[in-house]
Amino acid sequence: MFDSDKWLEIFTTMSKNPLRTALTGTSVALGVFILIVFQGIGFGLQNGVEGEFDDDAINSMWIRSNRTSMPYAGLQPNRPIQYKDDDLELIREKYGVNVYSGRYGRWGAPVSFENKTQNFAMRGVHSGHLFLEKTDITEGRFINEFDLAEERKVAVVGQTIVEDLFKGENPNGKFIKVFGIQFKVVGHYNDPASRWENRVVYLPLTTTQKLFGAEDELDMFIVSTGDMPFEETVEMREDIENILKAKHKVHPEDQKAIRINNNNESLKEYLDIFKGIRIFIWVMGGLTLIAGMIGVANIMSVTVKERTKEIGIRKALGATPGSILSMIVSEAIMLTLASGCIGFLVGWGILRVVSGFIEHDYFQNPQVNLEVSVVVIILLVIIGALAGLFPALNAAYIKPIKALREN
Repeated sequence: MFDSDKWLEIFTTMSKNPLRTALTGTSVALGVFILIVFQGIGFGLQNGVEGEFDDDAINSMWIRSNRTSMPYAGLQPNRPIQYKDDDLELIREKYGVNVYSGRYGRWGAPVSFENKTQNFAMRGVHSGHLFLEKTDITEGRFINEFDLAEERKVAVVGQTIVEDLFKGENPNGKFIKVFGIQFKVVGHYNDPASRWENRVVYLPLTTTQKLFGAEDELDMFIVSTGDMPFEETVEMREDIENILKAKHKVHPEDQKAIRINNNNESLKEYLDIFKGIRIFIWVMGGLTLIAGMIGVANIMSVTVKERTKEIGIRKALGATPGSILSMIVSEAIMLTLASGCIGFLVGWGILRVVSGFIEHDYFQNPQVNLEVSVVVIILLVIIGALAGLFPALNAAYIKPIKALREN
C-alpha cells in the first residue's frame, strides 16, 4: 500500500543535502547514460551491417577473380583470371547447386528511352539472381529460364531508372535501348537497402553474352549453400578455391587471384564482433553503475549516521527493525531510480536526435530496444536496494539507548 507520508519524509531528507544528493545521483545517471548511448551505438552498427546482409542471401558464396600475384607453372604474375560458363557448371555439378547465377555486365552502359539517355549499370544474369541478390520486384517479373533459353531481349530495371527515364511512370511493356540495342521492359524493382542497386538494368545472361561479345565469359558467379551447416560451407569455400586455382593454374598460396566471399562466414564474423562489443559495453556500463552504487552506499551511511538519534527515538516509540530497514532501503532505491531515469532519458534523447542526422549504410536506427530498457530498470532497483541494505541493517538493529547517546 502506498504510504505518502513515508515518501514525503524520504524526499525531505534527500532535499536537506541537495549538493551531496546531486553528486551521488550524477554518478548513477552517468553510468546509465554511458550504458544507453553505447548500447544504442552498438545496435546502430549492428542494424547497419545486418541491413547490408539483407541485400544479399546469407546462405550464398560470391566468387570473383582478380590478377595473379605469384608466378606458377611457367606463367608470369599479374595474369588476369577470366571465369567462364564451365567454371560455374563445374561447381554446380560437384555440389548439386540449384540456385545460382553468373554475371556479366558493364558499369557505364548508355540506356535510352524515347529521347532521354543516361548511363546505368548493365548486368546479364541467370534467373537465380533474383533470390541471391534478394531483389524485390515491384511489378512485373524477373528474368526467367525461357528468357535465357531463347536469348530474349527483355530487361528488368531499378527504381532509379524508373524515376529518371520514365519519370515515375510504369515502364512495363515499354522499350529501352542499351548500347543502342532495343529491349522490352518486363519488370521493375526497388532495393531499399542499397541505392546503387536501383541503378541496374538486368538482362538475360545468354543474351548479354551474345550481343556484347562475351561469348561464354563471366565477370563472377554466385552459388547458394542452401541449408548446409556452417562448418560445411567453410569446407566448400576452401574446396572451390582449390578447384579454381588448379583449373586456372594459380599458385596454391596466391591469395589475390581467386576471391571467394562466403556470406555464412562473413555474417558469423560480424555477429562475433558485435557479441564482443555488447559484452564490452555491458562491462563498462556495469562498472560505472557499481561506482554509482558505492556512492549511494556512502551517502546512505552518512545519512544513517546523521539520523542515529532520530532512529533511536523511533525505536523507543515502538518502530520495528523492518520499518527502519524499509525506510532506508526505499530512500536508496528512490535516489538510484530517479538518477538512473534521468540518465536513461538523456541518453535516449541524444540517440533520437543523432539518428535523425546520420544516414549511412553501416549505421542505422541507433535506438535502445525494449529488452535493454527493462534490464536497466531492474538493475537500477537492485543496485539501489543493495546500496541501501547494509546501512539499513546497521540502523535497524542499533539499540535505542546507544542511539540516543550519539552526539
